[in-house]
Amino acid sequence: MKMKPNYHVHEEMYVEARQVGWEGWGGNERMSKATLVERFLDLYDGSKQVKLLELGCGEGHHCRAFNKLGFDVTGIDISPTAIAWAKEKAKATGLKGEYFTADLTLKSLKLSERYDVAIDGNCLHCIIGEDRTTFLDHVYSSLSDNGIFFVSSLCSKDESSYETHKNNAPYRHIASQNSLIRELEKAGLQALNVKVYERENSNHITVFAIKA
Repeated sequence: MKMKPNYHVHEEMYVEARQVGWEGWGGNERMSKATLVERFLDLYDGSKQVKLLELGCGEGHHCRAFNKLGFDVTGIDISPTAIAWAKEKAKATGLKGEYFTADLTLKSLKLSERYDVAIDGNCLHCIIGEDRTTFLDHVYSSLSDNGIFFVSSLCSKDESSYETHKNNAPYRHIASQNSLIRELEKAGLQALNVKVYERENSNHITVFAIKA
C-alpha cells in the first residue's frame, strides 16, 4: 500500500525551529543567504513594482527581501506557525506583506488575487505524486497573463526521479530536469531559462518560466 505524504510535518518542523531558537527553517546560516532572490533577479528584467506570490514562504525571509526591492508581496504556507512568524517579523521590520495559511494541494482552494510573479520557495519538491498537478494548476490560475513562475527546487543527478521519506512517509520528490520541465509544460508554463547547480547528494535547479 502506497503511503500518503504528511504535509503537516512541516508545521511540526516550524514549531521545533522556534523552540530551539532558530531564525527560520533549516537554521540561522540558511537564513543569512539570499541565493533564491539573487538568482531570480539575474533573470528578471522588470523595472515596475509588481505583485509577487511566494509559495511555501515559511517565516517570510524571501518575501521581506523582495518587499525591500519594491515588490508587493504575498506569502502562503501550510504551516500556521510559519505564517504567524512571518507576520511577526513583517511587523517588527516595518516591511509590508500579506501572509496566509493555505494547502496548495487542495483542489478546492481558490486564490482570489492574480500575481505578476509566483516564486517557488523550495516548496515544489515537498509536493508528492498527483498533488503536484494540483499545485501547478494553482500556480497557473494565480498568474496574470504572461506572468512569471520561478522554480527553485531539488533535482536529481540523472534522468531518474525519486522520493525521499521521513517518518515512513514520502517527504521530498526529487525530479529529474526533464521530468520537471515536462510537468511545467503540461501545466501551461513555458520554461525560458534552466540552470542546474551541482551538489553532493542531489542537485539544485532553477527554472524561469512564463504562463504560456
